[in-house]
Amino acid sequence: MILALLCSFLPMNFIVIAAAILCLLHVYALSLEAAAVIGILFAVLFLLYFRYSPKDTLVVVLLPIAFVCKIPCSVTLAVGLLGTPVSAISVACGVIVYYALHFVSTLSKSNGVEISEMATKFKSVVDGIIGNKGMMVAVIAFAATVLVVYLIRRMNINHAWTIAMIIGALLNVLILFVGDLVLTTQVPVMGTILGALLGFVVAMVIKFFVFNLDYARTEKVQFEDDEYYYFVKAVPKVNLSTSDKKVKKVKSSQGTGEKEAGREKVVRKELSARR
Repeated sequence: MILALLCSFLPMNFIVIAAAILCLLHVYALSLEAAAVIGILFAVLFLLYFRYSPKDTLVVVLLPIAFVCKIPCSVTLAVGLLGTPVSAISVACGVIVYYALHFVSTLSKSNGVEISEMATKFKSVVDGIIGNKGMMVAVIAFAATVLVVYLIRRMNINHAWTIAMIIGALLNVLILFVGDLVLTTQVPVMGTILGALLGFVVAMVIKFFVFNLDYARTEKVQFEDDEYYYFVKAVPKVNLSTSDKKVKKVKSSQGTGEKEAGREKVVRKELSARR
């Protein structure tokens, strides 16, 4: 609760730092060797993250949560639609964090081991994280999806965002399945397909609120100045039609007559009082 309170008013990047410290404390309670490996890994990822994409805090935080919820494709498509090509680095960092913590969670708790055993366990943790083929395939799949979605949605074609979402979801599933066939990463078939479908639905919701255009009313304009010719394609946003309401004021003759009679009575009383 204290960390949540601090994250509510401190800069966004503090969320990533607080989450990393909390994860390290939990991993340290499990294994000193694993905590050392995860600490080194976090340091390397922070150097990449803060150097290239320091504004993608929510991506790094939400992607591991999306993996737990079996909908990582939703975050990837959203990043491709709203982010930049550099956001692929943040997506890769989020994927690595999830797989590293998932591997560490499978380790048994170690207490009071000797130095030789610590070195052996340290090496096994490093090999388990670096040699994770599923993690490598996922990093390639999600980073490629972000780049492809970004490039397509920037193209000058009708329904670019919808096409980008469809191709991005299909590309993500295709790379994961090809990686499973080549490297035997044991990717769940139905889970991957359902996750891509849910990700597409989430992306459609984002598109509705951010980039909802009416291509039926597209206009193309051409004009020039002293130095250039301009060819402009204008696509209006979708606006909800509102009916024009006209309010008519009806004056009651009876009410007006009563008011005038009341005023005459007041005037007569004032005159009689003056007299």
